[in-house]
Amino acid sequence: MATYSLVIRRLMIVSLTIVVSRAITSPLLTLFLSNKLGLNQQDVGLLLGIAVFIATLLALYGGYVIDRLEKRRLLILAMLSSAIGFILLTFAENLYLTTLTVVITETASALFLIGSKAILSENLPVGQRAKAFSLRYTLTNIGYATGPMLGVVIAGVYPIGPFLIAAGIAFSSIFLMTGIPRDAAPTPVIGQPPSFLKTLKTLKNDRTLIMFTCGCLLSTVVHGRFTLYLSQYLLVTHDSKRALDIMAALLACNAISVILLQYQIGRFLDREKLRYWIAAGTSLFILGLIGFSLADSLVSWCVAMFIFTLGEMIIYPAEFLFVDTLAPEELRGSYYGAQNLAALGGALSPVICGYLLMHTPAPTMFYALSALTAMGGLLCFMSGRRMAKVI
Repeated sequence: MATYSLVIRRLMIVSLTIVVSRAITSPLLTLFLSNKLGLNQQDVGLLLGIAVFIATLLALYGGYVIDRLEKRRLLILAMLSSAIGFILLTFAENLYLTTLTVVITETASALFLIGSKAILSENLPVGQRAKAFSLRYTLTNIGYATGPMLGVVIAGVYPIGPFLIAAGIAFSSIFLMTGIPRDAAPTPVIGQPPSFLKTLKTLKNDRTLIMFTCGCLLSTVVHGRFTLYLSQYLLVTHDSKRALDIMAALLACNAISVILLQYQIGRFLDREKLRYWIAAGTSLFILGLIGFSLADSLVSWCVAMFIFTLGEMIIYPAEFLFVDTLAPEELRGSYYGAQNLAALGGALSPVICGYLLMHTPAPTMFYALSALTAMGGLLCFMSGRRMAKVI
């Protein structure tokens, strides 16, 4: 990492700390909201789904703003919003105010993700982007190796403690970004992007982007918020303590696997063969989901999670490279914002899974998710074939 510029090094570190702040609360959020607001799992899923849906739509405009304004300042705003949102969650009593608070934290997270992708692209040559993104993703997963376990331990002593600590970490991260001189990584002047409406028209006319985004949306139902639907499933099939223990082990397994293998896998990704990589990742997701449905011990849960994680390690950098290859330089943020609409799959995920858990046998959820990720992988493969004809 020492070979990268100051901006890239700081961005890598901040990505780690921001993920730690989210990981501390992620396995506790559904249980916390259920206890504080007196909601069942279907209602909690609906609340989270609505919040993610609104935040994702706001992020589309956020991508346009990132093309026009200073990215460093926008990332600082996102981190400050996350800190405020985590603090407000500790006062969760009213359903509508709580939903608004979750919208704030989700929008801030989406803005940070889009902005950090754009900064990586504009500060690195094309040949280094896949490795840098894999390194960034590896570092963020260090947070998932430590955050959930730390959150569970703290919650056992002080239930709202994880949210307060998450807010403190997010706020402290601001100083890493403010320490970057404004001229440390000047944004190349390629030309002012068109108006928002004209930008939307450009995005709408890019059929490859639309097909790919739809495929990513279906796949994101499966991998975008897997911690939420696994928490929902475990809370239905196990008592609260056992569910938290399994979730901590699964998240640690996921993060450790990424830490050990992500960078190595990222080195082999080929822009000309992205559709084949995406097909392989989709197949691994399906195998992992079937493994979850059959798991009856902690070991079998972890084996299924490892297979699922292999798919995740392929899909995340492949999606980044796809949009990076497709996007014009002056609309890079807007293209990332458009592709981020796939996060609507994360909004649908807790709603779909909550409904299935309430009205069907619990393992049915995993078979439905397998069908969705298969359809998503097919759309991504077809869009990759379209792009291959262009490049």
